[in-house]
Amino acid sequence: MSLEIIAHRGFSAIAPENTLAAFELAIARGASSIEFDIQLSADSVPVIFHDAILDRITGVSGKVREQNLSELQSLDAGKWFGAEFLGEKIPTLEEALSILKNVDKFLYFDVKPHCEWSDAEVANFVNSLNDAGIKEKCVITSFNDNFLSQMRRLSGDLLIGHIVANLEAYKTQLVKAVANRDNLISSEYRVLLENPALVEQSRSQGVDIVAWTVDDREDMQKLLNLGITRIVTNCLI
Repeated sequence: MSLEIIAHRGFSAIAPENTLAAFELAIARGASSIEFDIQLSADSVPVIFHDAILDRITGVSGKVREQNLSELQSLDAGKWFGAEFLGEKIPTLEEALSILKNVDKFLYFDVKPHCEWSDAEVANFVNSLNDAGIKEKCVITSFNDNFLSQMRRLSGDLLIGHIVANLEAYKTQLVKAVANRDNLISSEYRVLLENPALVEQSRSQGVDIVAWTVDDREDMQKLLNLGITRIVTNCLI
């Protein structure tokens, strides 16, 4: 299997995370795939942003889910990173898809666990991916089991993955993935280095593995030696 380099929140080592600039740079530098974070505005528009609150990125207090899209897009999501990115906005999913659809392999949606979605909001999200003609590139991942259940019920055939950060969660979510015929676990990479038997244990049950977030070439080589070929990184592009 060939190495799949997955740009974490876009090429976030050289551009502000989860912005159109970061996505464009990731594709320009040859990333195979892109991972990014999804949540909803107060008026139910999917936007690309990691934190539940706005402070770290925009310098403005408040929760993403409590702001309408117009309020969110009046904020600056690039200035914190560097003056050359002054004026970068919080992108909507729709805006970002015009760039993201150009990736070679996959788009990994990290749907934030702090954001609850209604069935109608999930259905609209699925429809937007259908309308964009990119369903085959989309992998929907989340720490939120409830959201994944909604996706299975409402999306039919979208690829679904579980995100895990420790060994206990890995074991629990692997059982759920197998039971639900989900085909992916996205694991904090040190869990895999410390428990290499997980690789064969997962793949023998039809579940492949993504390792996150790997920024050291020596660690990446160790993962490759274990047979892991799907690597999330900020900088190894």
